[in-house]
Amino acid sequence: MNKLTILLMALFVVTTVAAQDGKDARIKEIRAAYTQAKKKIDQNGKGGKSPKDMSITINYLEDEDVPLYTEESIDYFFDETSTDGVTTKRPYFIVEYWTCHGHVNYREILLNPQSQQVMFCYMRGETDGGFVVESRYYYDTKGKCIEVKHSTDNSWTTDDSEKENAEYYLKIFNMLTYNGYFTPVEPGTKGKPTTPKAQRVKQIRSLYAQAKDKIAKNDKRTMSNDLQIIIHDQGDDMPPNTREINMYFDTACYFISTHSSSMSFDGYSEYLFDPQGESLIFSYTRGREEGNEYEWRYYYDENGKCIETKSNSEETDDGFYDKLAAKDYQAIFNALLKEVVER
Repeated sequence: MNKLTILLMALFVVTTVAAQDGKDARIKEIRAAYTQAKKKIDQNGKGGKSPKDMSITINYLEDEDVPLYTEESIDYFFDETSTDGVTTKRPYFIVEYWTCHGHVNYREILLNPQSQQVMFCYMRGETDGGFVVESRYYYDTKGKCIEVKHSTDNSWTTDDSEKENAEYYLKIFNMLTYNGYFTPVEPGTKGKPTTPKAQRVKQIRSLYAQAKDKIAKNDKRTMSNDLQIIIHDQGDDMPPNTREINMYFDTACYFISTHSSSMSFDGYSEYLFDPQGESLIFSYTRGREEGNEYEWRYYYDENGKCIETKSNSEETDDGFYDKLAAKDYQAIFNALLKEVVER
């Protein structure tokens, strides 16, 4: 054996040992971050502090003729920072439960609170064959998986699929906590035949009554079709705030309601969509602040143009901001429901 060969072998051994040491150190770091995250979650909302979390609950009847029903919840725990008056929320831990075909599944995602890079994923699932599968994935600072642990060979997840899940849920969180409107509203379709105003308003009121009746029946069903989002947070120098979003659907999303409340503010909104779930046809907003209450009702024609405004406020906008908000909520609904259907 010549000196060059010996040198190369020595370099290989040193490199391998260094890589293993780096990997072991990273896994140790991840486990410490996981333990710290669990402690923060345990203290969330305690000690007189406002909770900082968001919960998404999806109930979905896959087929009325076949008893396949999906229930899913996604819980986020986040930190808040404020810079130059802008509050930023960054999740550090995500928990997901879902049932499908009678099986219970569970997932945990640990994120770096600063970079939002995925650090660790855990998944526990039940298969139709009766197997219970547990998988753990550890990632380095660049998002590359460095360690995989499966309880059996029957795992259906991979380091790539779990990382994609983490990035998807982070995208949903950012959509829901975005300070502003992220979906542009198009100028509106032109050329669609429009119903005379009086008849259109009467038609909208009828559809509104039907939607409310459908929601009442849905709420009484064992297997319902609805999606609920609750966000608890507290910005700097702000009282505790709760925001609740309810979305109702059958073949399409037909009604969305939102409620934001704190010690100093209470706001409520409704969005009614056409039977195909595409166009906003009516919106209602109520706001109460410092003892004053204001209401706005907007009716839209088939081209999205506001044809009737009813308000006790001098300030109206022909429903422009309601249309922006409705588009955002539709985008969130479509993203969430698509995930459930394709699971």
